[in-house]
Amino acid sequence: MKRTEKRRMHPAIKVLLALILISVIVFAGLIAYVYFQLKGTAGQVFDDDFSNATSELRETDVSFRNGDPVSVVLFGTDDDQDRNASGMGQRSDTIMVVTLNPNTDEGKIVSIPRDTRTEIADRGTVEKINHAYAYGGPDMAKRTVENFLDLPIDHFVSINMDGFTTIIDEIGGVTITSQDTFQQSGYQFTAGETYEMDGDMALAFSRSRKSEGAGGDSGRQHRQQQVVQGIAQEIMSLQTITNFNSVLNVLSDNVKTDIPFGELNALRSDYQEAAKNMERLTLEGTDQRLDDGLWYFLPNDESYNQLRRELRENLELE
Repeated sequence: MKRTEKRRMHPAIKVLLALILISVIVFAGLIAYVYFQLKGTAGQVFDDDFSNATSELRETDVSFRNGDPVSVVLFGTDDDQDRNASGMGQRSDTIMVVTLNPNTDEGKIVSIPRDTRTEIADRGTVEKINHAYAYGGPDMAKRTVENFLDLPIDHFVSINMDGFTTIIDEIGGVTITSQDTFQQSGYQFTAGETYEMDGDMALAFSRSRKSEGAGGDSGRQHRQQQVVQGIAQEIMSLQTITNFNSVLNVLSDNVKTDIPFGELNALRSDYQEAAKNMERLTLEGTDQRLDDGLWYFLPNDESYNQLRRELRENLELE
């Protein structure tokens, strides 16, 4: 009975699930569950400006429809009003790269620290990697990540993390267990405690990195994963969604991708095992203050080379 009910769920639920899952493909492989049913909403999320953007590091085009090993970069961006007013643009506070190989049913995922020192594509300057998104949006950010890893990046998914506050409120909140003890924005979080979070609380939970006990960038990345997964779980419960249009509007305003609508079903059907079998890789390095007075993350050469080799092998490039 339960399986039958899930197959007959409201079409808007399926769209909502798919939009969430596209954004978390590099987090948990939840893409296996659902896919887009309403092309109109998909059109709002798909960014036509990048529809023909093929990596210069590819000798031939790759496609989900052909079952090729592919790579996707996820940008979790901020939406600071002061920065927008001054024309400074969004920064990608979260950068994660995933490779999916449907031939071996293996996935690889790695987080790139926002303070990683690298050359910014098309500018020739050496700065923090998250500056690229502010300068040139997802296109420049994608190529900067590509150049940093010397690895073709086939697609991007960009998520405005601030927009999740409205999504969370629309679905009635999320249930999350904290793995750390810290304070942020007037909220106290204790390791092992479970919280019913509204949008503001969840944003504070997912944004903290400098607070004592918050675990820095790695802690924040894990908490952002928890928040996104919590959203997906609430949606899949089917009891919490009362205003489909409002949630869909919020998603369409805050999620963008260059993955064509026509390839999404192939992504769901052929890559779900690879998405489930996701191995987490770690880019090791040190945080240092350099002569310009700024703190940077400097990757360890051995860790970087090993990471790059594993990603390339999963793309069948080596």
